[in-house]
Amino acid sequence: MKRILFSIFSIALIALLSCNYSKGVKKDLSTGLSASYNGLSMDDIYLADADGNRLNNNRIPLGNKITIVATGIDYFETKEGKVFPGCSILLIDKNKKEVLNLPDAFSELANGTPIDEAKTLQASLNTGNPMVVGETYHLSVRFFDKNKKESEILADVDILMKE
Repeated sequence: MKRILFSIFSIALIALLSCNYSKGVKKDLSTGLSASYNGLSMDDIYLADADGNRLNNNRIPLGNKITIVATGIDYFETKEGKVFPGCSILLIDKNKKEVLNLPDAFSELANGTPIDEAKTLQASLNTGNPMVVGETYHLSVRFFDKNKKESEILADVDILMKE
């Protein structure tokens, strides 16, 4: 009986480990950036300034560029040696009004990209008009696999515009 149970457990473990599946959440307490991933995996995700430096808060000077950077991304579906990442960016104000809505910020990757180039993905936002100093905005980014749209990384952060 023990041998049968061990065999069943071993088969189940091998089946589980052989699946290209990942699911989890990450939270950056210093910036408030929260992320979840399902189907894709990632090592890290963070908010960066225009120079690529990791930010330690969510107060952004109006007129500056910010970027959500996801690193160590894996499990894209591959076709002919390429992957097809997508990215949507949504910025809303305190009244839930859309300030920016880009359904596919990676539209230039319609023909795919090498796997290694999709290990790090970035979604950038140039702050400015109609944004207002002193107001808080909600930034949502979705990185996804265009060949398997349910495989995604969702990131959300509130950003406060400062002078």
